[in-house]
Parts: sequence; structure tokens; C-alpha cells
Amino acid sequence: MAESVSGGLSGVNGKVWYRALGAKIWKFFTSIKLTIFVLLTVAIVSIIGTVVEQGKPVESYVIDYGSRWGSVILSLRFNDMYHSGWFTSILILLMANITVCTIERFPPKWKTLLKQNPNLDPSIIDRLSTRESFITDGSMDAAAQKFLSIFRKKRYRVKTGTSKDGITIYAEKGIIGRFGSDVVHLSLFFILTGAIIGSYAGFRDFAPILVGGTFKVPNAMFGLRLDKFWIDYYDTGQVRQYNSVITVVEGGKEVLTKQIWVNEPLYYKGVRFYQSSYGVAWDRIKEAEITLKRLDKNTFDQPFNIGWGELKNIPGTNYSARLVGYVSDFAFDEETRTVFSKSGDTNNPAAQIEVYDGKKLLYTPWLFFNYPGVMQAIPNSRYDLVLTGFRTIPYSGLQMNKDPGTNVVWTGCILMGVGFILAFFVYHRRIWVNVAPQSSGSSVKIGGMINKNPLGFEREFKEIAEALKGPGSMEDKK
Repeated sequence: MAESVSGGLSGVNGKVWYRALGAKIWKFFTSIKLTIFVLLTVAIVSIIGTVVEQGKPVESYVIDYGSRWGSVILSLRFNDMYHSGWFTSILILLMANITVCTIERFPPKWKTLLKQNPNLDPSIIDRLSTRESFITDGSMDAAAQKFLSIFRKKRYRVKTGTSKDGITIYAEKGIIGRFGSDVVHLSLFFILTGAIIGSYAGFRDFAPILVGGTFKVPNAMFGLRLDKFWIDYYDTGQVRQYNSVITVVEGGKEVLTKQIWVNEPLYYKGVRFYQSSYGVAWDRIKEAEITLKRLDKNTFDQPFNIGWGELKNIPGTNYSARLVGYVSDFAFDEETRTVFSKSGDTNNPAAQIEVYDGKKLLYTPWLFFNYPGVMQAIPNSRYDLVLTGFRTIPYSGLQMNKDPGTNVVWTGCILMGVGFILAFFVYHRRIWVNVAPQSSGSSVKIGGMINKNPLGFEREFKEIAEALKGPGSMEDKK
């Protein structure tokens, strides 16, 4: 017997604990504090996502922000924030908050507003701030029919009932306006769902494409080729517009060629390509101008040009050179013993060449534009090479965007507009009428209320009351 009682208490306590936990979780998701916290978090991280350009190559963040802040941006995924798991978790938390709040508030509202009982106690009217009482000619049924006709002409939805001493009429209009907030909640659900779909089924990317270069579009069966890039200037010298002519290449065939600029993107197979930036390549040049220096005479020969990847004889010698490397702002990592560009600016440009004696590779020196002769390019000889000029290669920065959730987001935006219209411009008006028989005529009590715009409702209420009174009516002094 003791074991049975103990087991019963354990079951009850377990059930109470389960319900209490569920109630706490439900209360957490219905909290307005949670809504404010999530909305503020989304606003703050969205500002970060606007300041930090999304989808650029990883190395560009180190170049733009330095190694310290660049590593912070990459580790927190601020470079691709809208596809990160933590940002999606925030959106899901907001969706859960919206869903639970809607479930919490919508059913009671639906039940209260759509299941109004036309049978009422006339004393309810006496408690309304907008009300009138008067006595009108005719029987109770005739007066009620007159009132029904007036309400229907004004497009009120009417219900009739009874009270302890007569007929009651309940008239309302604009009830759909009370559900404007619920439509807005639904629109937010659509917008957030579309954002999540776009995050996982779509992509955003950035590609700096050199003139003449090609780029394979991610998650697509086609690529792009940059045919031409140029900048238009105002007469003052300021940049007016930068333009790119790009060709879509699919299956080895040119499919489409179009000129794009900042406000004129290219759209192809669900992917939009935007002109977002421009510059010159920091890791490649079109050609370098090199001059041979004769150390024994301390004289310079005529300069010669070497194209990128081109092997060319050095005039006046038995050597040849090939242009194989370039950095716009030379830096050297002693730990990894690698050369890199610490910025995209030409602060310390340097070109790397390969020096051959016949077919034998002898040296791979770096030639510094700002510091000629810092290291002899051809050691153990009477020659040195000096970088005296170079031709940069412009690039066009293209932002790519494929978002299959766009239509879902647009549906949410349309619903949000509808919700705002319902919430701010459609007013729920309710009027109660009680008609009771009198020895001569009928006694009428009429009262009403509105959820917004009370001044406008008072004018309409007076018009309805005056129409109901008709000639021969008198104020009820009771």
C-alpha cells in the first residue's frame, strides 16, 4: 500500500514538474522582452553586415582590416554573416517567438470577435461612453426592422437577439481590422522563412575579375568573362560611373553579353550580378618595364618590356627573364617564408622574375620599384636588373546573388502591407441596440464603441442615431 501511494505521488509530481517546465518555456517564448532582445540583436548584427562587405575573398579582409581584425571577422563569420549558423539561429528564435505569441493571442481574439452573442443585458449599453436613449413611434417590431434597414445600408453586419424586455440588435463593421497585427505576424514569418531558404538554398559571393579573365559561377553550370572595364568621369574629375561588359559562357558557348553598371545588374538563370567595386590587381600586372644596369660602368641600357608569363631575352646579355610574380605592397612572413601583399594599394610594388642562362634557371629575384638595387638580381655577374615601370591590370568587382527565397520574402512584404492597412486604416465599429415596447411607441437604447478613431466614430454614431429616431421621437429621460 505504501509503495502504491509513493508511486502515485511520484507520478503526480512528475506530471506537475512537466507542466511547470512547459509553462515556463511557453512563457519564455511569449515574453515581450525576448522580442525586443531578438529585434535589437538582429538590428545590431545587420549594421555589422552592412559595414563589413559580405562574400569577398578571405585574403581581402586581412588586407582591408589587418591581420588582427581580419581574423576576428573571419572567425565570427562576419564576412558571410547571413549564411552563418548563429544568424540563422537568431531568425529561428524570432520565428518561434512570433509563432507562439500568435497562437497565444489569436484564438481568444477570434472567439471574442467572431462569436458575439446578440442576446444582451440592456444595462451593458449604459456602461458605454458613446450612447443615447430615446422613444420612437411605432411598434417594437417595426422599429427593429427600421434599424436593421439603416445598418444594412451602411454595410454593417447585423445580428438580432432578445433581451428580458425586448429585441436586441448587434451591428459591427471593420472587424477584419482587428486582425491586422496577426497578418503582420504572419508576414514576418514568411519574410524570415524566405531569408532562411535564401541562406541555405541560395548564395552570395564576390569575385574580382580581371579584364580578359573568366570566373566559374558557384553552384551553377555557367561562367563569366570580363571583356571590358572602364570608368566615366565628370568634368570635375570625379568618378561618375564604372562599367563592365561581361559575357555569360555556358557549355563552351557565348550565351549573353551585356554592359552593367551600379544600378543595372545582369540577371541570368536566377543569379543576379551587380557592379559593386573596381580597382587594380594586387597580385598580377600586364607587363613590366625592366632596365639592364651595367655595374662595371654604372650605366643603364635601354629598357625592355616583359609580359606576364613571357620569357624574353635580356638585350646585350646571354641571359633571359620571365615575369612570374607581382605584389602591390610587398611584405614577407618570416614564419612561413612567403611573400604577400599587405594592402591593395601600390605602396611598395615589386615584381618577381626568373633569370635563365639558356634553359637553366639561375635565380628568382624580386625587383623593388621604390628600392632599386637593394639586392642584385643576377649575383656574381656585372649585371643588375631594375624595375622602372609596370602596367597594372584593372579588375571589376562583381557581387553575385542567388536567392530562391525571394518570392517568399515578397509574399511576406505584401502581407505586411496588407496588415498595416488593416491595422491603421480599418476600424472595428460595434453598435448595440435594445428596443423595448412602451405604452405609446418603443423605447430605444443605443450604444457603440470603436478600437481607433473615436472622433470619427462619434460623428457616424450621431448620424445613425438621428436616422433611427425619425420624426416624432423624443429623448428618454429615464
